[in-house]
Amino acid sequence: MKIGYKGTYRAIDYAARKRHLEVIEYLHSIGYKGTDRAIDYAVQNGHLEVLKYLHSIGYKGAEDAINNAVGRGHLEVLKYLHSIGYKGTYWAIDYAAMNGYLEVIKYLHSIGYKGTEDAINNAVGRGHLEVLKYLHSIGYKGTDRAIDYAVQNGHLEVLKYLHSIGYKGADWAIDYTAEKGHLEVIKYLHSIGYIGTVCAINYAAGRGHLEVLKYLHSIGYKGADWAIDYAVQNGHLEVLEYLHSIG
Repeated sequence: MKIGYKGTYRAIDYAARKRHLEVIEYLHSIGYKGTDRAIDYAVQNGHLEVLKYLHSIGYKGAEDAINNAVGRGHLEVLKYLHSIGYKGTYWAIDYAAMNGYLEVIKYLHSIGYKGTEDAINNAVGRGHLEVLKYLHSIGYKGTDRAIDYAVQNGHLEVLKYLHSIGYKGADWAIDYTAEKGHLEVIKYLHSIGYIGTVCAINYAAGRGHLEVLKYLHSIGYKGADWAIDYAVQNGHLEVLEYLHSIG
């Protein structure tokens, strides 16, 4: 007596996601059909041989298949998709920059892709210095916020490079760096002439960044009367004690 088990229409899709090529071949041989997600899963997970097989039996992926390959750094998958006619969007280079995939960016550039000003900003925000240098070398420009993204995320070497090529940060750069607790970034910003406001002390106190607070005080910063309130509200006892000690 046959039990007659049947899988769902997603069976091939699931096998593609897990790179089970022989399973896909068998499912196909007994009449199973997947969806366009099968190609997408293969692309997202870098399963090149699965992708090739699915393409050979007529499967198509979504329009953003190349973007999916780019966003995961799957260079060989990207090359194959390009060879069979897939096109990415103008976001492709921006995605690659965000994730630090330098070789992917170089390939996309070589086949004519252009990113946006977000490419530089994305690289900066994630601390991808070599990507930033390459993008700059081929003419990309970031926005006025580029240095701010480096500062807020504590990417000191990126900040130094941006400064060396002429980027300027916002007036509140030190204030927001104090809030994030990036002491070495604050020291560098101070060394190149950036000046914060009373908010710098207050933000450091509110977030419990004691060493930042001590440094700011040592170079002459003063906070507002509510600096202690910030420390108290957030339970930062050592900060409270320090603020009290400096009167």
